[in-house]
Amino acid sequence: MNSRALWLATVITLVVNFQAVTGQQISPNKPASQDDDVLRIKTELVQTDLMVFDKQGRFVEGLRPEQFELSVDGKAQPISILERVISGSRTEASQLAPALAGPVKSSDLNSPISGATDNRRIVFFFLDDLHLSESSLTRTRTALSDFVEKQASPNDQLAIVSASGQIGFLQQLTDNKAVLRAAINRLNYKRNTETFAGKTSISEYQANQITDHGDRDLFNYLVSSTINEYQLLGTKGGDNRGLSQLAVNMVKNRTHQINSQSRAATNDTLSVLLSLMQSSASLPGRKLVFLISDGFIADSRNTYVMEMLHQVGSVAAPAGIIVYTMDARGTFSDPEVDAGRNAFPDGMASGTSARMPSLESSAMREPLRILADDTGGRAILNSNSFTEAFQQAIDETSSYYLLAWRPDTEEQRSGKARIRVSVKDHPDFRVRLRRNYYAHADKSNSGKAEKSTSTNAVAETPEVALLTTLGALYPRRTIPTALSVGYMNSPDQDLVLNASMQIDRADLQLADKNAKKSEIDVIGAAIDDRGLIVTFKQMLTVVSDASTQNQPVVWHQRLRVQPGLYQVRVALRERSSGRTGGAQQWIEVPDFSKGTFGMSTLFLAERKAEAGDAKLSASPQSIGVDVDHRFSRMSVLRFQTYVYNAAQSPTPPAIEIQVRVLLNNRAVMTVAKTRVPTDTTKDLARLPYWSELALDSLPPGRYVLQVTATDLTAKATATQETHLVIE
Repeated sequence: MNSRALWLATVITLVVNFQAVTGQQISPNKPASQDDDVLRIKTELVQTDLMVFDKQGRFVEGLRPEQFELSVDGKAQPISILERVISGSRTEASQLAPALAGPVKSSDLNSPISGATDNRRIVFFFLDDLHLSESSLTRTRTALSDFVEKQASPNDQLAIVSASGQIGFLQQLTDNKAVLRAAINRLNYKRNTETFAGKTSISEYQANQITDHGDRDLFNYLVSSTINEYQLLGTKGGDNRGLSQLAVNMVKNRTHQINSQSRAATNDTLSVLLSLMQSSASLPGRKLVFLISDGFIADSRNTYVMEMLHQVGSVAAPAGIIVYTMDARGTFSDPEVDAGRNAFPDGMASGTSARMPSLESSAMREPLRILADDTGGRAILNSNSFTEAFQQAIDETSSYYLLAWRPDTEEQRSGKARIRVSVKDHPDFRVRLRRNYYAHADKSNSGKAEKSTSTNAVAETPEVALLTTLGALYPRRTIPTALSVGYMNSPDQDLVLNASMQIDRADLQLADKNAKKSEIDVIGAAIDDRGLIVTFKQMLTVVSDASTQNQPVVWHQRLRVQPGLYQVRVALRERSSGRTGGAQQWIEVPDFSKGTFGMSTLFLAERKAEAGDAKLSASPQSIGVDVDHRFSRMSVLRFQTYVYNAAQSPTPPAIEIQVRVLLNNRAVMTVAKTRVPTDTTKDLARLPYWSELALDSLPPGRYVLQVTATDLTAKATATQETHLVIE
């Protein structure tokens, strides 16, 4: 395949996969797609997640199985499993896979859970921009920026998704703040409101009440208001019927148009929300979704919309998604009572209010309540502080209980039974759980299994398999692949990306005694947010060798790029097995051509410390780059960077380096400031700097290495950060 064909195929694949999240239309009765080759097995247990709060709204720790009362369709049911789970912890995925046999099980609910100090949560901000006013959108953008800069944990994976799809390629999970900032900057006003310049306004709620509920009083009021506004009155003693009919037709046409637009926008919002949930179901652990909207109409007479609302709850349960809905308007106030405007056309002195603020507010917020209740979340409707609302939701969902039981009937196995959970002797405790529970599939070999093979299955060509893996929304992990990307300002090639990739030999078919080698096809692409793309293609040959069987396979690729925000994707396929793997990473490449002071990416390596070796290396010995950024506590971390465009006149550059290791945004290690040597290179515009850190004083966990360079002459600073895991 030539580079042009690869470019086109890659873009098409990315667009197709992206549309699966942002724009596909889903029928409420259409089941989620399944693999062609599936094992269908009767499950032994069904389960649900729940949270318990006291009067002060604090999560209740340490509850045991015997303290809960579970009823299914009004019948008491014994509890098989109770686990307390920490959201985003290392143990969460294993805890969500319940045992299929054995006595009642509960973890030590009072003991700390491993990894609780470095939790890695998944949070989606779903903006219903089809129903956000300009003022609400402005407040939301400000709140999202504040969250990204001040509230977000460095370990969290965040995504900003819009119902309209206007964020485009950037609405993907990431911990890269540059990507999140760019996504927020793309948010513009998208609400499709009625283009009517008159004073007789008609809201979506009013149009719904007239069109679907036949509210004659409201209709007559709007007709009278229209007549008065346009002075549709005949001469004294004349016939007014023709002019009155004109006003009637105007109101009818407007209400039908507004109601039709409202239904279309609601359908689009719920379709994209369902797509988001289905596409993120494969991600491990519990996911938190903030749905931010001004509300919308979900009339009980519109059965299609109500079905979609409840389908969200059905999809959210097995996907492990909890939804917190937020009314972006905050504390509701009726604009009709604004003294700064005259909402009634001149001459309307009846005192009749065309709007019913409390009823309209309740109707617009009802879908937000349904979505929150069905998924076990909460509707935050009267808060003027996004910051407090975000933090409340983060705190409330940081821990939860996983409860599982053995179903008695097929109806219970299907998740259609009604469940009720309470805590004995504690009527003051509030139990929050989702309306839907789900059966956890048994993937063991026990039980009756039927193998279902699609007759429409088509053999996937190697080329298609690679491109599909490259364009996948989330990396495929059949062959776990690590990717580390950094940029440098090279004197001969200008800006370049250095991509390092890694796989383990144990994941290849080299374990077969007859296998002497494994051939692997690799393709990759660096795509920026403007649609520019740089691609590469490789073929690896990994030879079976007992002396290297415990060493990972590491290879590299260099790409010339322009300044910009890039997502680097890599996909590989083992020829003998057909198995694939992929990885993705975002990186922002700055523009150094104008002399801006800055740094390259931090490049990491690991040096194994010898027994009794307490000293750090005094010279840069040659060691391989560490791709997956995972380090042993007994090793030494080496990092290297380049400082660009330091002030040189009239004296040599004076650059001071400050190194810190952060855990949850707090410094746990601070190294004394040092100077960058200037006698190691002739190119003073590109000063290399390297150093080492002993890791034995840090407990296992996820950390951030932060390196700050300060130009003492120009009074300029630059900072680079990178994540690492100590094991």
